[in-house]
Amino acid sequence: MPIAAALFDMDGTLTDSEILWFEAEKAVFARYGKPWNDGDQNDLIGRAIEDSCRLIIERLDLPLTIDELAPMLVAEVVHQAKTRGMPWRPGARELLTALAEQGIPTALVTSSFSEFAQLTLDAAPEGTLTVSVTGDILPPGKGKPDPFPYRLAAEKLGVDINSCVAFEDSNPGVRSAHASGALTIAIPFQVPIPDLDNLVIVESLEDLSVAELHRLMDVRQ
Repeated sequence: MPIAAALFDMDGTLTDSEILWFEAEKAVFARYGKPWNDGDQNDLIGRAIEDSCRLIIERLDLPLTIDELAPMLVAEVVHQAKTRGMPWRPGARELLTALAEQGIPTALVTSSFSEFAQLTLDAAPEGTLTVSVTGDILPPGKGKPDPFPYRLAAEKLGVDINSCVAFEDSNPGVRSAHASGALTIAIPFQVPIPDLDNLVIVESLEDLSVAELHRLMDVRQ
């Protein structure tokens, strides 16, 4: 079965933006006199933003609702990205370009909100990431690790999710992609990933070519 589309997580997979989230979280929580460290931030990686906000509010006892905290974090992380720039992960832009040259469509599937995701979409190689699924368009409870985001991306592209390859770096993200039916490739970054059947693990996107992706899909079949 040929690859119909490639679906990419953003934070930690295509972009090294977890540091931007960490700085944004520290800045927002400092307004309330609350400390925030690397261990706290790692607990949020890959989660839907509403789940992250719920955890934060409980952990820090913040006098905020999820609907109040989420836009504050998004505004601050957008500020961080515009100030510092959006760093790309090794091999990310090259793989996107190679897929486009082979006529394989690509999509962005992220828990981040559209305002932040747009910075990556704008900076992506021409003709790539033509479809996006962001955390703010998902129904309640349908964010990662639910398979819905990846299935929605395939639907928007008009392809069968079982003929797609998905790229992830976090526990919730890997579970979401794997449960969707896509061939799932994990690129471990800052947090452990789950042990799942038929999960492909690579050290870097630099290790992948379009030919290798086709081979992996053939092996899966």
